[in-house]
Amino acid sequence: MATPELRLQGPEPAKRRLRVQSRRAPAALRLLQAERSEEVYPILLEEVIAQGFERAFIVAVDFETGEILPSASLNCSKNYLERFRSSLFAAENPIVDVLHSQRSSVVKDSSLHHRSLYCHPILYSNTTVCWESERERRAECLAVDNAMRRRKMSLESQVCGTCNMRAYAALVAVELPTKYSPDLVMLSNLVDMANRYLSRLFKVEHYYNRMTDMDVTIAQLQTVMQSMSDPVILTDNHYRVIVQNRAAERFFKLPDSTVTEGLSEGLARAVEMNNMLFSAALSSVAVSGVEASRDLTLIDAIEGEEMLFEAVCTPTFSRDGMPLGMVTVMRDVTDLRRADQELRTNYDKLRAAEELVRQDRDRLNVIIESVGDPIVVCDGSAKVVLLDPLAQNLFASSEKEGRPDAIRVKNQAQLDAYVTAFTFGFADKESGTLKLTDPVGKQDIEYDTRSGKIYDERGQVAFTVTVLRDLTALRRVEQLKVERRMLEIEKFAAAGRLAATIAHEVNNPMEAIKNAIYLLNDAVKTDAQPVYDILKAETERVARIVRQMLGLYRNNEQVKPININTLIEDTVLLLNRQLQRVNVEVVTKLGELPDAVVAADQLRQVLSNLVINAKDSMPDGGRLQIRTRHVHLSKEFPLGSIRILVADTGTGIPKELLTSIFEPFVTTKGEKGTGLGLWIVRGIIGNHGGKISVKSKVGEGTIFKIELPAVR
Repeated sequence: MATPELRLQGPEPAKRRLRVQSRRAPAALRLLQAERSEEVYPILLEEVIAQGFERAFIVAVDFETGEILPSASLNCSKNYLERFRSSLFAAENPIVDVLHSQRSSVVKDSSLHHRSLYCHPILYSNTTVCWESERERRAECLAVDNAMRRRKMSLESQVCGTCNMRAYAALVAVELPTKYSPDLVMLSNLVDMANRYLSRLFKVEHYYNRMTDMDVTIAQLQTVMQSMSDPVILTDNHYRVIVQNRAAERFFKLPDSTVTEGLSEGLARAVEMNNMLFSAALSSVAVSGVEASRDLTLIDAIEGEEMLFEAVCTPTFSRDGMPLGMVTVMRDVTDLRRADQELRTNYDKLRAAEELVRQDRDRLNVIIESVGDPIVVCDGSAKVVLLDPLAQNLFASSEKEGRPDAIRVKNQAQLDAYVTAFTFGFADKESGTLKLTDPVGKQDIEYDTRSGKIYDERGQVAFTVTVLRDLTALRRVEQLKVERRMLEIEKFAAAGRLAATIAHEVNNPMEAIKNAIYLLNDAVKTDAQPVYDILKAETERVARIVRQMLGLYRNNEQVKPININTLIEDTVLLLNRQLQRVNVEVVTKLGELPDAVVAADQLRQVLSNLVINAKDSMPDGGRLQIRTRHVHLSKEFPLGSIRILVADTGTGIPKELLTSIFEPFVTTKGEKGTGLGLWIVRGIIGNHGGKISVKSKVGEGTIFKIELPAVR
């Protein structure tokens, strides 16, 4: 606790010494007028000198260091006072003896020129107990103990056990004259009276300093409380808020009246609801009477969001054990609760994933047991750890057979050599061959080996997996594929001959149609002239196609720069009637394109095939989109490319046909299609230095993408 300090006063110079006036106020009145403890010593010394003494001084005890130092003096030089500087533990010093005895005495000293000193000790004392002892009903009071002389002078004893206040101790020394004997009783009464006034002022200053310290502590606690991000609330026994920080005001207090006019009704209701929920939580905690925590859902009055808090309520009690109120600290656990929910969700997902892993493991075991190829699993030291049933037949004997026979030993040796070389090699995957002997049929079989490595967390080989495939069956399959390919080639040759024959037969009527169209040139009306031009151009294109078929698909048409958008518009216009019949909506988005060096008729054939295929895939109607774009940067085309997208919402292409859709005689139309359209389209695009690709999903549609080189 704070304790008032007595200000030390050095000796006054001779020219500034106080002189005794002829008319003075009574000493008691002067001491009563002192407002601070520092003013008592100067008044006391002046009154001592006024009684006829020549010089006087006061030495005080510093309980922190144990030293005895001059505190105030009158008519004393500095050298004179230095002789009385001592320590509280100097037993040979007569002044120290007087302090310890706490009884006034006359001390004789040769150093004072045969003069004596009247030494009167003063100590913090009082005949009535202090307010703290009276409130706590304790008889222990330092002031009363000193007044009753219950303690001996020591550093440890001059601290009050009730209020923790450190007392003061000093000694008033008055130099006695040699010519007459002064009245020491009056002098002693004067010092005792001054000590009583000093004790009262000292206690008052102690209370004042303690109040100041408490104000500082309260201010610091308020600063700490306001700086906390969690809401903190102090309530009384009736759950009324005494103090709350700014974080709590966000939920429980409306803004100032200066801005209340602009408040919404929702904000006021949110604050009212928060206070009601908080009071209910305090009531439930007050029933238990101990520290408890409650989950409390509040509404952020500003953001309007619900927030979850963990309210920790701690009752406060007086020194007598009487309840004073409740301190509540609320911790925002919204994110924590969300994290807990996410953790629980992730745990459920982990359990589901664990179940999937178990199912995958069981499924993998079934696959390994059911696969038609031997499988060998080895550890990092190339030792066999797992064999499937087929591999066990090649390398391991059963318990009934006893020791393995020579064939299995030979097979095991070849396998060990292969696995060791692969395990300690640098390749992650490896393919090779192993020539093993069937222990049952005694036949040599050449196996195709495919091996892979599995690494641990340190990057070292943990396991190797080797799959053996019988090449005998593979050769049979390859032979069957070759025979099938030869049949397809013969079928294609026959179809080519048939196409050439059909083209020869179609060529004659086509020439007649061309002549008839030429003769109709003068009879065509002006508004039908565009349709006539398209009919004439398409007839010429059909004639050229027939000539190409007659020439074994040799392209004799000259290529020239042309705008792709023009070809697309002509194709859409020509096929528009067919598309309308099946309710197909055509949407074109044609960007600005540079010219492309192409054969116009062949590119029209490509576009016509793609549009007709899209129409056939949408028998109940749908949407056909044709888009063009100039791609400026391309790795495959230094000058950029022209990209054409033909997308429909039709039935789509099955996944198993996507890889072979551009091969001849592959069709999704069944008996209605020949399977040659997309094959011809890919050939035309390839001849122009471009490429074509397809993406499709059954039931959603198909997208064909064409890339043609652009020219500057």
